[in-house]
Amino acid sequence: MSKEPIQRSSAAMHYRFDDRDMDFVFQMSVAAAKTGGPDAGELYALASRIEDGNTESWVKEFEAYGDAQCALAAEWEAHGRRRSAGEVLMKAYYAYRQAWQFAAEDAAAFDALIGKFESAFADAARLTELPLTYLEVPFGSASLPGLRLDAGPEAPTLLLHGGLDTTREDVFHLIGLNAWRRGYTAVMVDLPGQGTTPLRDLHLMSETERPIGAVIDHLVDVYGTHPARLALMGMSAGGYMVSRAVMTERRVAACVASTPLYDGGSMLPVEALDAMAAAGGAVHGSFLMYLWRSGLSTAAELAELFATFRADPSGVECAFLSIAGSGEGPGFIDQARRWHDGLPVEDKTLLELDASTGADAHCQANNPTRLAQEVCDWLDDVFDRRGRTR
Repeated sequence: MSKEPIQRSSAAMHYRFDDRDMDFVFQMSVAAAKTGGPDAGELYALASRIEDGNTESWVKEFEAYGDAQCALAAEWEAHGRRRSAGEVLMKAYYAYRQAWQFAAEDAAAFDALIGKFESAFADAARLTELPLTYLEVPFGSASLPGLRLDAGPEAPTLLLHGGLDTTREDVFHLIGLNAWRRGYTAVMVDLPGQGTTPLRDLHLMSETERPIGAVIDHLVDVYGTHPARLALMGMSAGGYMVSRAVMTERRVAACVASTPLYDGGSMLPVEALDAMAAAGGAVHGSFLMYLWRSGLSTAAELAELFATFRADPSGVECAFLSIAGSGEGPGFIDQARRWHDGLPVEDKTLLELDASTGADAHCQANNPTRLAQEVCDWLDDVFDRRGRTR
């Protein structure tokens, strides 16, 4: 077990910041330009005003940029430039969301940024006329919030879940919009602990087959989704969540995980979490976000929770695509390989992406276009084979 914080991108690849966590989030930001995030010129100009490793500086500059984009959008919409206003609002969303990533030390700022990024995203989708609807999936006494991008009645459905750091809107940028562009109805739902669900008293849990089963119930009952045309995908800790779910869930034709984690305790033991808690900069900001998502107070409590994140490939019956990047830490790569080797199904693929692809970071966050190409082409083949054999 490593005492170091988890590695999410290659140490040899430096985008802008020496702070590794800050630079990883910045990598993800640069890659989101093709899905409506700020363009590279905007991001690098913004980054030039941020002190390396200073999360207060990061929050201040990203929030200010979001405010400026909202003001520009209001001006343009008032002059009838609706689509351009919507595009600018999507950049505002992304700026607010990235500010929120490291804002947990300031509770008031943290809460205010949630309202800002959710509002900017909703207005952006409305003005750009995306076929996007909001959904609420009943779960216990609360509900799980989601987004649905409709590709038409004949399209297969791809149900998407992010990880410990993500929101449903993040998943839209990481894979959802690109999957929709490639002919998939993309459904992005925050499970307990993800997105803003802690505000609903929903926190991270190991038994992820329960909320994922509730989402599938909703898709089948409300939208008439057929299991033979349904695939499931998880990224980062979402890779654990979907891998755990398909141990028993039989209503999916295929599952994709980047990466398929099956042993959360070995990835984030108490020693690594103690180091995150004691660290400064963005690593500490990430630790505070994990605590908020879990509803816990200490590194020891968080380690106990992650130790319950266990999955076993022997029960899986659907087709499975396992993805890992060479820039990720060895723990991610090792678990992806071991999970793949343990799958009892014939229809399985292990995809490892190296630095030459530009998609070697955690969840392929530095090249989401390549991620969508690999995932959707693989799923196309799975659905095509199933169509021929029915």
